[in-house]
Amino acid sequence: MELIIKEVALDLLAGLKFDEASVRVERRQDEEDSEIEHYFVNIETSSAPLLIGRHGDNLRAFQHILKMIVSKKAQELNRKATVFVDVDGYRKRQEDEMLDLALRRAEQVRQSGNSIKLPPMSGYQRRLVHLELMKPEWADDIETESTGERNYRAVVIKRKE
Repeated sequence: MELIIKEVALDLLAGLKFDEASVRVERRQDEEDSEIEHYFVNIETSSAPLLIGRHGDNLRAFQHILKMIVSKKAQELNRKATVFVDVDGYRKRQEDEMLDLALRRAEQVRQSGNSIKLPPMSGYQRRLVHLELMKPEWADDIETESTGERNYRAVVIKRKE
């Protein structure tokens, strides 16, 4: 699957005139869902800002197209696969900043006792926050919950009752 994903990503990039891009694909196992194969694609290019787009819009669109093609190819092989795409570490930096914010807010909740709602984020980012705040150092007195609808879903951090 790694080779298929890399080939499809390079073909898409070439079609978009990102000829100088390099692609690295890594498979990661999810203990909770062993049926689906998770692949992380990192693209390095000198045109990263153009591929990322405003607020990551182009990156999300590229990921969506790649995910659709890979999903179809995986079905042909009787497999289930999902793909996450990053460009020059952009998503990783976004995730790190978001987790840092969540941890700072959790500490504020711990000290004040008042719930705090984080900004809206993707389902993947919300899951990362929930998992981070389930760790032992937070689990005794902090809990999280997702609220809102569609693009406005956010995580609320609150003290356990």
